[in-house]
Amino acid sequence: MKKRRPKIGLALGAGGARGFTHIGVLKVLEKNKIFPDYIAGTSMGAVMAAAYAAGRSTKDIESIVMHTDWRKIVDFTIPKAGIIRGKRVKKRIRHLVFDTDFKDLKIPLKVVAYNLTKEERVIFSKGDVTEAVRASISIPGIFKPVIIGKQKYVDGALADPTPFDVVREMGADIVIAVDLFSKIKSRHGPVVKKGNLFDDLKKKFIAEELRLTKDLIFPERWPSFLRRIFMWTFDKFLYPAKVLRIMAGKERLPITKVLDSTINILTNNLARERLEHGNIDIIVKPSFGKLGWSDFDKASRFVKRGEYAMRVQIKQLKKLIRNH
Repeated sequence: MKKRRPKIGLALGAGGARGFTHIGVLKVLEKNKIFPDYIAGTSMGAVMAAAYAAGRSTKDIESIVMHTDWRKIVDFTIPKAGIIRGKRVKKRIRHLVFDTDFKDLKIPLKVVAYNLTKEERVIFSKGDVTEAVRASISIPGIFKPVIIGKQKYVDGALADPTPFDVVREMGADIVIAVDLFSKIKSRHGPVVKKGNLFDDLKKKFIAEELRLTKDLIFPERWPSFLRRIFMWTFDKFLYPAKVLRIMAGKERLPITKVLDSTINILTNNLARERLEHGNIDIIVKPSFGKLGWSDFDKASRFVKRGEYAMRVQIKQLKKLIRNH
């Protein structure tokens, strides 16, 4: 009797621009004639997973990523309301996934998002793929939550940064999890010297403006844990003395630092804890150095990091497949 080939499940984790790493992982798997039978993704991992499941080749996905002006697609300048509608992002996603439905995908796919209305993880596996992926990448405070039916959805990384258990439940015998998070480096604001009375008054005024801005950006209806984390990060990087320097042109608005720190805080501990106690066969964990989640202009470097990280694990993966 011929031995049945084990079913391969691939879980692509969240990580912003680091998600381009998944292209490198897929390229190495393809080169070794290993193709996932099931695939799941969170946030940027959902974008890459959906494109691949829709039938895009890794060469095609890489070409689209390299030739996209991400500054026009992903604009991190915070508007007055504290949100970005994400229409251009949605249009790009629709192009990547051939404007398809889950039932028409080449590979079974599941997309993880967070239901802000019910405050729980949700897994999309039916309907419009673009809508599901758009929900999965909706970073709170940056992108406007996606409304499907009467429910509001935001970034799936809040509940499940690397959905390895999802592909296991889909039927995978061997689970490969690509984790894009690492430890957060300690950051401290600079020591602020005392200024004159005029400076103190300006700082008090700015402090009040920042308080009002926080209330606008982070609504009361958000879950309390989410508000606390965002408030803490906001205060860490945007305090009155910092704003004065920005206004004077001595320093740039550190919005990417705010986002980078917030996303790491939200997902790092959760990802690590889940991976340590998860039923996973292969964990692919690329090294990023100083490459951050907002470095969308460094796509080629992320792809190479993904290739290297998967090559390190390919021998063990082949052994698991042979011995299963």
